[in-house]
Amino acid sequence: MQNTSDQLTDSETPTKININQIIPPELLVLILDSLYTEAIASIPLVHTKYPPLDHHPLLVMMLVCKSWHQLITNTPTFWTLVCIGAGTGLRDVDKEGLKRALGRSGQLPLMAIIAPERLPRFQVVHEALHSDDFQRFSTLAFVVPDRIAPTLQTTGEDILQLLQNPLPSLKRLHVGRLRFDPKNGYVTLQITIDAPELRELSFERHFIFPEFPSRLTSLSITSVSNNSLGVPLTPGCLEIPLLLDLCISECNPTPFLLAFITPSLRRLVVTYDVSTIDELPPPLRAYPNLEELQWSDRGPDQTFSTLLPLCPNLTRYSNYLIGREDAIKFQYIDTPATILSLLPNDGEARATSSWPKLEEVLLDVGRCSEITILIDAIPSIQRVRVLKSFASLESRIGEEDEKLEEEQLLPSLRQKVDLAFWLDPWGSSPGENGCG
Repeated sequence: MQNTSDQLTDSETPTKININQIIPPELLVLILDSLYTEAIASIPLVHTKYPPLDHHPLLVMMLVCKSWHQLITNTPTFWTLVCIGAGTGLRDVDKEGLKRALGRSGQLPLMAIIAPERLPRFQVVHEALHSDDFQRFSTLAFVVPDRIAPTLQTTGEDILQLLQNPLPSLKRLHVGRLRFDPKNGYVTLQITIDAPELRELSFERHFIFPEFPSRLTSLSITSVSNNSLGVPLTPGCLEIPLLLDLCISECNPTPFLLAFITPSLRRLVVTYDVSTIDELPPPLRAYPNLEELQWSDRGPDQTFSTLLPLCPNLTRYSNYLIGREDAIKFQYIDTPATILSLLPNDGEARATSSWPKLEEVLLDVGRCSEITILIDAIPSIQRVRVLKSFASLESRIGEEDEKLEEEQLLPSLRQKVDLAFWLDPWGSSPGENGCG
């Protein structure tokens, strides 16, 4: 019997398929552009680790064939991301090499991720940057890797010198926990930048702010003490008319809430481990457009108690940071949620007209009896999530009467609101972490 291959004529002989004949150049560019854009968009500004991209986003595609490599290499659109000091280990920056990397993108907007503490000669970065490069920066992030370089050559003056350049196209800026004096700890920078188009801003340990924040819509502040600033903030000193999202972490929120005028604010997130119960109630402004409030519960808090009635359109409230549920140390929680202590405590159910018309409430710990009082006081509530009930905590083991009361109240409570436990979806039955 002859082989099948021997029976094929010349016209029937299989040929190798050329991928470039299947995908025309115009379609290939669209595919590569989509992949590149997706890769760039996935890079967070705030890094807990060193930048995730230590190679070109299209490196795999460049290795497919010579024509794809040439196409990517010669297309300025695919060279708008520049990582300086990214990856593992120290990277000595070459001035001319950095200039060539910046020039590949032509005149397109630039995104730069810089890890100063991995650069033995950070001054070279500033020397390589031309005024045209500063004009093109749309995103700029100074990040801190997990493993800090053994020799820190970067100084506050280096960063100050770089950020003093006009940044007319900058829309996103992040400045991480840069350390400029490893022997004596952190040195706090306070810099005013010329970035009129800035939309998203986040900084840690340092206070970096645009001279004209009229376009700012998102602001994240971490570990910044007002007392450590050379020029402390004063009440009403900064007007941010378009700010929609404000996050204040690991620092006292009161000075910032007093300093910022934010009439458009929609979402406020506060995580602070120290209660301000001993302070006087701050003279806060109203937040007429605030819709969501996440405020980490550390017991009675004058700022929180003052703020809540000033948010008439608040619809969602959480006493923990959403998305960080696994980090909650339930073993140390021994008191009810602070919001419950602000409700009428006379044993009678009565609506509280001075409170916002909440629709969704998320609590780290709660009792069914307390939730009943909450929804009677605020009848607009439609959904309640409780991560754990007091009866399920290890510290409450043996409290059989309490568990029995929870079981008896649960059915009637479910008739009033959509009740979910832990991270169960809305409308689910009670799980092992629930009140039942």
